[in-house]
Amino acid sequence: ILMVTKESHALGDLLIRHVDGELEANIIAVIGNRENLRDLVERFDIPFICISAEGKSREEHEALVLEELAKYSFDYIVLAKYMRILTPSFVEHYPGKIINIHHSFLPAFIGANPYKQAYERGVKIIGATAHFVTNDLDEGPIIAQDVISVNHRFDWKDMQRAGRDVEKVVLSRALKLVLEDRVFVYNNKTVVF
Repeated sequence: ILMVTKESHALGDLLIRHVDGELEANIIAVIGNRENLRDLVERFDIPFICISAEGKSREEHEALVLEELAKYSFDYIVLAKYMRILTPSFVEHYPGKIINIHHSFLPAFIGANPYKQAYERGVKIIGATAHFVTNDLDEGPIIAQDVISVNHRFDWKDMQRAGRDVEKVVLSRALKLVLEDRVFVYNNKTVVF
């Protein structure tokens, strides 16, 4: 199951890799909290379920998502730029089964707006991190990471554009490793074989 909000780059990359046989996965559904990605997903003959968060508390929204997830048999939930923080209650339903892509080289710039944070700090590299989701925001066991160089000519929007390519590569690499049973978690760390 993939979960998304509004950005298409990570989702599109996973869908294309799936069709091209690069991911040994069966993407059975995509759950989004906005409608804008429906057309993209349905082009790949995959069901898209929109569960809007508008006017709902986080708990109310997640209850509806959990109800939808209960209809499927799956191994992992992949947050392909799902931009909502999951509650501990949600995470506890699927321990070690939720994979997230974060748009920074963790542990730097946890939470929202990491490209703006990186720009304001004047960093020389930006990156992306795929990790298992825990109750600690962006602090779960790291599966894969990568970085690219940036310089003083980059504003935060330039960093964001460049970073999207890193994000999708890191997420697909992490998912491939997990699906090949090459990731072992111990003490909030991973060993990748």
